[in-house]
Amino acid sequence: MHARVLPAVMRGVAAVLYGLTMLAASPLHAEPVLQMRIASAPVASEAASVPMSLPASASASAPQAAPSKGGNFIAVLLPAKAKAWRPAVEAIKAGLFAAESALSDGNQPPLRIFDTTDADEDVLTQFERASQMGAAAVIGPLTKSAVNKLADSGEFSFPVLALNSFDGETPRQPHLFSFSLSLEAEAAQVAKQMRSDGVSRPVVISVDGALPLRMTQGFTDGWRAQGVEGASVLKVGPKEFALLKGQLELMDADAVFLAMDERTARRVRPFIGTGRPIYASSQINTGKLPTTAMLDLAGIHYLDMPWLINPDTPEYKIYEHARSPSNDLERLFAMGVDAWKIAAALLLTPPDQLAIKDGLTGRLRMDPHNIVQRELVPGTLSVSIPNAEAPGYTEAPDPAPASAP
Repeated sequence: MHARVLPAVMRGVAAVLYGLTMLAASPLHAEPVLQMRIASAPVASEAASVPMSLPASASASAPQAAPSKGGNFIAVLLPAKAKAWRPAVEAIKAGLFAAESALSDGNQPPLRIFDTTDADEDVLTQFERASQMGAAAVIGPLTKSAVNKLADSGEFSFPVLALNSFDGETPRQPHLFSFSLSLEAEAAQVAKQMRSDGVSRPVVISVDGALPLRMTQGFTDGWRAQGVEGASVLKVGPKEFALLKGQLELMDADAVFLAMDERTARRVRPFIGTGRPIYASSQINTGKLPTTAMLDLAGIHYLDMPWLINPDTPEYKIYEHARSPSNDLERLFAMGVDAWKIAAALLLTPPDQLAIKDGLTGRLRMDPHNIVQRELVPGTLSVSIPNAEAPGYTEAPDPAPASAP
């Protein structure tokens, strides 16, 4: 994919990966963090996708047995007719069909596609059509608004695996489940990992933007859940980068979490120094980067899905998948594979017993709120200096980032 067109075509990809469609619905009530000042940790958000911050409801907390398995297909309800979503949908579909081809033993209902636009009413129409045709299960919807609309439309008797997170406005249904690549939950796992690594005085370095705010929120919620004092938050602008090392020394920080994307991290990293470990989210692991970029990021610790941390796992060969240079697209492919595994499992297993140890996106389990929780694996960015004299050696171009819609 040509780097110049990447920002436009990747908007739907970013929306799926980082939940940009839910920004307006996310009640992040943290107090604003002033630039270059230590701020108190943000208040826990009711919409965070971390189990301890979700309110239990009677319908969600009581696990339901799997419904009747009399349906003859698994419906795939994705907005393929919406241009902005098409790259994301194609990647997810590729994962779904790869999983069906590699893993089905003939006892699972086949996949059947019900393409939609991104209009909620169209999604509901296609959902009703799939239901009347005898769907055993549904994978989708994809957008936040469609998930909430469907949840509010009435009860259904078969499992529906929404590919987005629930929020405080999502009516809970006994057969509605959420599977997402939640940025907040990932940041909370990083906080847990840092505590396990012996960190006691972390500082979150954040910048302007909705995604950095959500990463900060997830991390501080996750750190507080470890039963320790709140993490300090340092929000900076480009003009203050040069002051970071001195600020961290004054704050007596023993580790840093970068609440930012890969491009910003490359700018910030030289000003942090090497005296303390640095952690980040999976946004730091964007795919193939030029050597100069990797030198800026080398040594940063992060969590990501097994599909990307351990790409050479022999068991992955069964999917016969040619990898993309974009890790964002690879994450969506892995999401598609795991969505098929989860939907197939829900037809046979009570939700509270669902556990998938070999998920491509992590070790998977269903929590009491019908939310699929992912356990990620740790990684550390490293760089090997290629031999510029070797035949065919070329420096990889610096890819453009996926832009928010």
